[in-house]
Amino acid sequence: MRYRITLRAAAAIVPAALLAGVLLAGAPHTGHAQTKRPSAQRAPAPAPANADEALLAAREAFIRNDAARFQAVAAQAREHPLLADYVDFWALRMRLRQTANGDPFNLNGSADAEIRRFISRAPASLAADLLRRDWLQNLGKRGQWAAFDREYANWVLRDDDDVHCYASVSKLQAGNAPLPDARATLFKQRNFSEGCRALLDTMQRAGALPRTDLFALLLSNLETDSAENVRKLADLLGLDPAAVVSAQKTPVKALAMGWGREIALIALARLARGDLPEAVERMKAGVPTLREADMAFLWSQMAAAGMRRLSPDALSWTKLGLAGAATDETLAWMARAALRAHDWPLLKQIIEKMSKAGGQDPTWTYWLSRALRETGEPARADVLLRSIAGQFHFYGQLAAEDLGQLTATPPRAARPTEAELAEAARNPGFARALKFYELGLRLEGNREWNFQLRGMNDRQLLAAADWACQRRVLDRCVNTAERTQAEHDFALRFVSPFVDELKPVAAERGLDPAWIYGLIRQESRFIMDARSWAGAQGLMQIMPNTARWIARRLGEKEFRLEQLNELPTNLRFGTYYLKSVLDDLEGSPVLASAAYNAGPGRPRNWRSTLTQPVEGAIFAEIIPFSETRDYVKKVLSNAVFYAALFSGQPQSLKQRLGRIMPQDAGKTELP
Repeated sequence: MRYRITLRAAAAIVPAALLAGVLLAGAPHTGHAQTKRPSAQRAPAPAPANADEALLAAREAFIRNDAARFQAVAAQAREHPLLADYVDFWALRMRLRQTANGDPFNLNGSADAEIRRFISRAPASLAADLLRRDWLQNLGKRGQWAAFDREYANWVLRDDDDVHCYASVSKLQAGNAPLPDARATLFKQRNFSEGCRALLDTMQRAGALPRTDLFALLLSNLETDSAENVRKLADLLGLDPAAVVSAQKTPVKALAMGWGREIALIALARLARGDLPEAVERMKAGVPTLREADMAFLWSQMAAAGMRRLSPDALSWTKLGLAGAATDETLAWMARAALRAHDWPLLKQIIEKMSKAGGQDPTWTYWLSRALRETGEPARADVLLRSIAGQFHFYGQLAAEDLGQLTATPPRAARPTEAELAEAARNPGFARALKFYELGLRLEGNREWNFQLRGMNDRQLLAAADWACQRRVLDRCVNTAERTQAEHDFALRFVSPFVDELKPVAAERGLDPAWIYGLIRQESRFIMDARSWAGAQGLMQIMPNTARWIARRLGEKEFRLEQLNELPTNLRFGTYYLKSVLDDLEGSPVLASAAYNAGPGRPRNWRSTLTQPVEGAIFAEIIPFSETRDYVKKVLSNAVFYAALFSGQPQSLKQRLGRIMPQDAGKTELP
């Protein structure tokens, strides 16, 4: 059920002049028609009681862009013993934010100088690098390329395509070639950022983006239904803007206008998303303005749209679209259509059409090996299986099992020494992360923690994971232990806390504790008070309406939603629901895991589209919801590792997956 920085250098602070700039820039433009509430009606916010409260208040003011509140608490927040630098960081980001809103930023160069001084105080800190990233965006917008290039070379995170796009713009402005991966960066954009729009324009003016590339970009954005990107590319291709909007909003009318090839492509790709049967009929009737390659591309889009709906016709559309210029995303949907039908020769063709990176994904490495074996190439199949067997994921486990090796945990690495643990304890970034967690700021804590892991060797990672486990920060324990390359400790990767509380509940429900742990590991990473964007709560991420239904079934009349954050209640309710969906779906852990994530009606509907029995692994791969597909594979993979840990014996993932039989959807009374 869905769930949802820095070393403080010397006591430097943002100067009063800079803070004044923040406060003035932060004052919103109200407009003449807006009526201000009389100040007498506004109750002043209470003064924070301590540095923790002041820091939280400063962060809240930063998020709300409330300059007055920020000014009121900033001095007290700067007294925080661990997180004071974040106050200066937020103040400078507020300055940068105002630039994005069109306000002046760099009066007499003072703001750039203050940012540079902040970064120089602790250049290796996360706060410095986050600020550098935002500053790089600002420098790119202003065309300050000399300063941009200096800071880009020092940027550690390298995690923002907008900044990378500006870096290529800088190269082009200097008369050089863009970055080697500039084209790939543009192709993976779902919504062009400001920097990437600037790169598109600059590359076109420089002759570095020929019309063939623009057309290929247009097709890739039709695949992802990225409407704004399509409009931008259509503009660069010189298409009529009104015709483009019509093709996107009223594709049937646009097709009737006969506007030409590109508009017909846009209209039919959009129609496939909104009215697939109508799009198919139009394709069958033929579109005079389209070429053979265009038709093949569009059939690939029909195939992908059909497979997202588990349409029985997706396979025939896949065959028609096989020659189309589709990207890996569309080819993956086409591969699932072939996989569902056990059409191994077609599956082989599709996977071999993927890019090198796409084909090397363990998913398609595994299924290509299966297709090769079915089509008479066992030696080549075994080479592919050996390339991923032993990797600690769903398809690594399946590959090993195909080679005759059940899932077992690797030898346990030596426990961290006292010196190794002491090194973790001395890491100031870890201390900041723990303080953020204490304050309920998990996002900031995770950023700080993960930033410290860069460049660590296996021994350092194991020590950091062990240190986190000792402090009951179990999600960081798990995620850190997962990063090791040669030395592993699966007791850290697959922690099993509160086993004395869980096992009796599992026994009462007749559930496998390994499966429950596998599900909790995926749902909440053992964060007791985890809460999703949709409102799911606690370890087993129970939705409020589901919790109320469970409470009624269990006769708990005094139940309150806050109890979902309590271990006994969450385990009792979560296992009750898990057992309910398992019984509702004939004891299949694949279907039940899918039901726990997506609701019990959906796996019933998905199963009803089958025309023949399929392996549990095939069913997991053809689940049309990307989140649920990933979830089911990870939960079942986790469960097998937990079972191996608990029993000390090798385990079969295939046996746990079983087979899924075609069956009418029927009805369920479960929420």
